[in-house]
Amino acid sequence: MEKSSFEYTQEFFDTWLKTYEATFGRFVEMPAIGPAREKSEKVMKGFSLFINLYAGWMDSNINFQNVFMEAMRRTHEKITEKGLSSDQDFNKIWMETYSDTFKEFLKSGHFASDMSKSVSYFIEFQKYIREMFEENYLKPMNLPTKTEIDEINKEIYSLKKTVKELTGQIKELSDQR
Repeated sequence: MEKSSFEYTQEFFDTWLKTYEATFGRFVEMPAIGPAREKSEKVMKGFSLFINLYAGWMDSNINFQNVFMEAMRRTHEKITEKGLSSDQDFNKIWMETYSDTFKEFLKSGHFASDMSKSVSYFIEFQKYIREMFEENYLKPMNLPTKTEIDEINKEIYSLKKTVKELTGQIKELSDQR
């Protein structure tokens, strides 16, 4: 049977990823040296995180393409079996088949693990971007970072709690007099 274009997409992506890991991926893993070592390590970490995010995204796209192809195959089988008397019959078969096929996929453990990986990669990359933004833009401009704002909010909460307790104690002591 002839391969679908989506199978070629999967093959191409797998080949690209293997080539990346065998070439530039090894370069990213090399330890940095010299005065700009820390900066280089952070940039390489970010590049690696981006590649993970991209790979997760591509895997998700390929999986959805495969589900789409399966739904198309099932629709074709049903149409061939039943024969069509109107466009309305085609639309009904098409909607039911696609809906059922995608429901099967979305309920599968494979979809859940795939989405989990993709979301995990996205969160890691987002965290890296925030850290780099804080370090390279906010700190040099003497603007507060998220960490500093969080610390201030914790301190304010603690102070409010202490004031409330002290107010209660003052009221209690004044009532005793």
